[in-house]
Amino acid sequence: MTATEDPESDPRWDAVRAAARRRVPTPPGLVERVLRAVARGRRTAVDVPGGTGRLRVTEGVVDRLARTIAAERAPDGVRVSAVAVEDGVVQVLVSVRFGVVADEAAEALRRDVTAELSRQLGVPSIVNVHVDVHRDAN
Repeated sequence: MTATEDPESDPRWDAVRAAARRRVPTPPGLVERVLRAVARGRRTAVDVPGGTGRLRVTEGVVDRLARTIAAERAPDGVRVSAVAVEDGVVQVLVSVRFGVVADEAAEALRRDVTAELSRQLGVPSIVNVHVDVHRDAN
């Protein structure tokens, strides 16, 4: 296919277009885990080492920090849909625009968010990125 051909009219893309139209189910239990994490957000804290001792930071603060980092670091064609922290693990749900290599984009975002969150908090962070693939992601 040349650069001037339209993939929308190329029959070789029919299988890909059909896959993009198929709804990808939310991972089992993700919605419940996110809702539980939101409900617990103010009660659960993460210990962060400081210059003169330890600082307790709520998971809500970690959530907002992770959400900001993820939004800033999301590659082109990837939109952060939701972020939640459950038991110290950051869960990031993203939508990926049709044509973006989802696993590569998710892994790049996971590495970036993990590194920056760990740097800012001063403790190792665990980040999981879950992908929802659909045609109209921004």
